[in-house]
Formats: sequence, C-alpha cells, structure tokens
Amino acid sequence: MFRSAWLLLALLFPLTLPAQEEGTAAARRLRNRQFESAAQQRTGLLIPMYIYPADIETNPAYNRLIDLKRRYETVPFRVIVNPASGPGTRVDPNYTRAIDRLIGAGCTVIGYVSTNYAKRPAEDIQEDIDRWVAFYPRVHGLFFDEMNYEDRDAAVDFQLSLKEAGERSGFWPIVANPGTDTPGRFFAAEAADCFVIHEGDTWPEERRIQGDRPGGYGDFPPWTRAVLVHSTTRFDKNSLHVVRRYARWVYVTDDPYRPGREGEENPWDTLSRHMEAMCEELAR
Repeated sequence: MFRSAWLLLALLFPLTLPAQEEGTAAARRLRNRQFESAAQQRTGLLIPMYIYPADIETNPAYNRLIDLKRRYETVPFRVIVNPASGPGTRVDPNYTRAIDRLIGAGCTVIGYVSTNYAKRPAEDIQEDIDRWVAFYPRVHGLFFDEMNYEDRDAAVDFQLSLKEAGERSGFWPIVANPGTDTPGRFFAAEAADCFVIHEGDTWPEERRIQGDRPGGYGDFPPWTRAVLVHSTTRFDKNSLHVVRRYARWVYVTDDPYRPGREGEENPWDTLSRHMEAMCEELAR
C-alpha cells in the first residue's frame, strides 16, 4: 500500500537531476566533485536535541551547544529538533527562535519525522514534511526515525520514496534511523544521505560496523553512516576513534534509557555532558 502510493508520487515529481541528464559527463563530474568534498570533511556530531527551548536566550542546554559550536567551529554539528514527535500542528515561536540561533552558530538543523517502521500512513508522513516547510522554513534536512530496515526491495523503495519526497521540498541532508545494521541495498539505492547504523547503550564493536560482509555496507563511504550511543557515564575516546574509521557522524550521551522508569525513557532529552570531550577529540 505504502510502496504504490510513493511510487506514484515519484512519477509525478521528478528527481533533482532531470532524467535526460542522468549518466551524462556533467552529472558524473558533479558527483565526483561532491564525493571528494565529502571525503575531506571532518567527523561531526549528529545531536538529537529533544529538549524544549524554553527561554531560548538563556536556555542552558541550547546556550551550551551554541557556545561549543562557536568554540569548535571546524567540527560539523547536525542538530535534530523535535517539537512534537515531528513538527507539531502549529508554529511554536520558541522553536522558531531556537532554529534561528542554531543556524546563526553554524549548525545544520534537521527536522524529526516518525515513520513507525513503514506502518505510518504515507499521507501522514507527507503532511509532516509539508508542515516542516510551512512552520519552520529555515530547517535544512529531515530525520526519518524508526526506519524499516528489512532486507527486501519494498522496504528500500519505501525509504527511497521518503527521501525523494523530502528532496522535492528542498530538504538536505536526509538522515534515516533504523538504529541497527542496515542492509547494503539501502546504501546502493541511496535511500538516504546518512543511515544510523547503531543506536544503543554500548559502543558498537569494530568488526560489526566495518560492514565488510555479503550484503553489507563496507563499499559505501563513511559519511553515509552515523552512530548514536546513550547511557554511557564514561567517555571513551578510544571507542570514538574506532567509530570514526567507519562512520562520519557520531554522538554519545550519559543520559540513560530505561523503559518504564520515570524520567529515564528518553535518552535524548538532555545535552550530553560528554559534548566538550567529543568536540576536543574531533577537532584534533
């Protein structure tokens, strides 16, 4: 059902490169330049900033993030904002101001969209995309959470349709979060600009995030991958450097995730106390 709806949208709205330009020398040159530019970019932070921006001018979490970005200006920051498990149903002036301040500090701002593992109706997802455009037009990209990562064509087609819908509305980058190992076919189809290949309470093992296995992602560049680690009280710079070999985007927080325990059900509702340590290592 979802696949057919999105394939119809894809036919109605073409991709950014016109079909007649696909495969031309000009298109290949552009792609090669983009690859080299991305290959030289530093490892950056992908920060789920699920913190309400009350009193934004004096908000300690936002001010701390903004201060760190200005002090470590060479470290890329991608900041995910999430007003109401998505853009919500109305403009929140606090978020408008928070987005402005984040952009003013040099952060790339990404809007949250839930997909519920492809169980959410396609028209509801499209409505969220449209609301991000209408409510918060300065947002740069989209974060499609709860990505369906089944190793089959239908799952790839669905995720690719979400990326294309976001691109038609002018969003970049498109980040998708399955939170676990992602089959290589998603990378081959370029169904997102970046996939979160690990989200958990421990650092991933090196042999797993290499992706060098049949059906893996080892043949695709590291900037297409991100790693999120929560519930980690001690910052481990050695683990950070291992992750950097295989993923260009990373974030680690001490905030715990313990389902069913009040106040500990969302590991992204505080700013990590490891922020400065991460910035120091990534700026080296």
